[in-house]
Amino acid sequence: MNTPLFQHTKQQEYCPVCDSPLQIKQGKKGLFLGCSAYPACDYLKPLSSQPETKVIKVLDQSCSECGQSLVLKQGHFGMFIACGDYPNCHFIVHNEPETQAQESLPCPECHQGKLVARRGRQGKIFYGCDCYPQCKFTLASQPHQVSCPECNYSLSTLKKTTETHRTYQCANKSCKHIFNLEIEA
Repeated sequence: MNTPLFQHTKQQEYCPVCDSPLQIKQGKKGLFLGCSAYPACDYLKPLSSQPETKVIKVLDQSCSECGQSLVLKQGHFGMFIACGDYPNCHFIVHNEPETQAQESLPCPECHQGKLVARRGRQGKIFYGCDCYPQCKFTLASQPHQVSCPECNYSLSTLKKTTETHRTYQCANKSCKHIFNLEIEA
């Protein structure tokens, strides 16, 4: 019984571009094979063949472009509704954030742009200047045009609402003063 139970059967793959050995690497979307001659050669080969989106449920509605059934999918940025005949039809139902209907507030930093709702990498909504990348002003929650009593900054974010008052926080990153305003009946 001199033979080992498991034998090492390593298969070496080579880069089709420069013929260097490929290495297993970890990226934000999972494992992949990358060329060992990087950065001179930037060849990549994904190891997972599973799609980035998963079908959650087939819906009763039909696609307005091709007539196929719509499906609810889980993707990289969260759930969305799209056509079930995907590579042939690229229809997606776009739900704009409710805040888009509101009047845009002027950017307090550059005074040229307006604050608009945007969706971040993880699907969360944040508010930023539409003059990006020249102006990088952002807020994590919805801005309101309520002046801070401490520093007179023109924007605040709503923290809490009760029957008698609203609690705001100053949007000025150096102030962050929390204050209450009574609700007028």
